[in-house]
Amino acid sequence: MSEEKNLFISKQYFHHHAYEILTAHKDVKAFLENSFDAKIDLTERVKFTKGRESDAIKADDLNKEIRRLLSYNKEFKFEVSEEMGVFYFSASKSSIGGFDFALINHKVNLVKLRNICFGEIHYSDNFKRWNKFLDKNPELKEYAEYLITSENVGVNIPIKKDDFSPPLIVGEIQFGNWALAYRDFFKVLKANVQNSIDCLVYIVPTGKLEKSLSDGIVTFDKTLRIIQEFEKIITVPVWLVGIDIKSPSH
Repeated sequence: MSEEKNLFISKQYFHHHAYEILTAHKDVKAFLENSFDAKIDLTERVKFTKGRESDAIKADDLNKEIRRLLSYNKEFKFEVSEEMGVFYFSASKSSIGGFDFALINHKVNLVKLRNICFGEIHYSDNFKRWNKFLDKNPELKEYAEYLITSENVGVNIPIKKDDFSPPLIVGEIQFGNWALAYRDFFKVLKANVQNSIDCLVYIVPTGKLEKSLSDGIVTFDKTLRIIQEFEKIITVPVWLVGIDIKSPSH
């Protein structure tokens, strides 16, 4: 049975200048905040904890609803994986070990792909890799033609960013086993080696929502302890978002 709930931000924590970075991009921050403050439809279920029965919700439904809200901004891509500094996207949930969503500078990303396909050191299947990416991103084909000429094959093109470039934001919606939080932070640190990631948006449950999901999952309080314990190691700015739900009448 489906029931309408109000999703809202109950707790939040900004690590390593995340607040300043997001405030500098007010439109992005406002969109994300609005996405986590909305009406959603969730399927109810029954949870058994130590033999006791309680009302609960399906994590998959909650995940899909948050993705739906984020999809209103067409600049956000989903199922985003990173390889050699390049971000790839998928329409289906198939990128194992990737990020749930991301906001990137597509032209910068395309130049990086061009360099590893046709630059000084390039893949042997460069045309196949290049065309596969453009088939999924046809809006970039005109810019891609500008990047590929016979004169510049074998030479890397400098990567330029301007003051109007969008921030590089990667995001995780995490309602799984608590140990997955460590994997997620290692993943963003790895991606940050060849990219200057501006912010990781890490969405986790708290309050009533936390109790309505499975036991032993990633939560706001557990994640906050991880960030504080490894604050000198986690160099990527992090916006930790603790979301909760309530009935519309409350």
